[in-house]
Amino acid sequence: MAGVGKRRPYISVELLRRITWTTILHRVAWPALGLLAGCAAPGDAPPPRARAATQQARAGEAAYLVGHPAEAVSALSEAVRLHLAAGDLPRAAHGLVNLALAQRAAGDAAGAAGTAARLRELAPAARQQAGERAGKKNEAAGLELGAATAWLDALLALDRGETATAASLLVAVTVTLPAASPWPGRIATLRADVALAEGRTADALALARTGVAACAAARDRSEEARAHRLMAGAHMRLAQWSEARASLLAAVRLEETLGAGERMARDLEQLAAIAEKLGDAAAAQLYAARARAIGSAR
Repeated sequence: MAGVGKRRPYISVELLRRITWTTILHRVAWPALGLLAGCAAPGDAPPPRARAATQQARAGEAAYLVGHPAEAVSALSEAVRLHLAAGDLPRAAHGLVNLALAQRAAGDAAGAAGTAARLRELAPAARQQAGERAGKKNEAAGLELGAATAWLDALLALDRGETATAASLLVAVTVTLPAASPWPGRIATLRADVALAEGRTADALALARTGVAACAAARDRSEEARAHRLMAGAHMRLAQWSEARASLLAAVRLEETLGAGERMARDLEQLAAIAEKLGDAAAAQLYAARARAIGSAR
């Protein structure tokens, strides 16, 4: 926005929380961090650079949703530049998370790693600026930025097969965040991903359930779908085909609300295979037909 092989990214909720693509066998992740507290006073129009940065961020998310990561990289790079030019380091830092994920989606692992390094360098100053802004929302924003930085580093470590490093980075995130924050759910879901990669299927299932609940509370539908996919992956490892089917159907319903056709198609293909395992040939054919219909629009 899960299993082995080359991982592909995903995106998140309405500008602040739509996160990520993933399949059972291809991890995808795009946390949509959204915009932190603005620099204008309540009721004021945002400054021109802030407006332009928001437009670029939205364009990047839209490109990512339709499977054009290269276009997303271009737009998100410009959004980060504009946030920096406007002096808004917290938003620039969150933009770097999305930029790294877009680069990851485009297959640019080196670029994603470089962007993660930029984020680590910028994050302390961005947290200071967020902390100086009045209001609990801005206090939470600083804490979220720390969680997002660790999350991104853990995700990239997992991509490299460094599961122990990924796990330790996630364990180090001990801050208490508001229930409305997307990060508790994303942390739990990525921990489930790590557990599944390490063969700890029961742990992965429990963590994915935690991720589903936390993402639902934060209305992070894309990451909630990813957590359901991870649950399906764990059920499949345990040959629990009916449970795997239920989890993937839950993911598909969420993806439909996001208009995430490519993710739906991959999940429907997986559902067709599961239906075959269950001896439901008619359902398997219909799932496959739905996947083909979506694929014909590409």
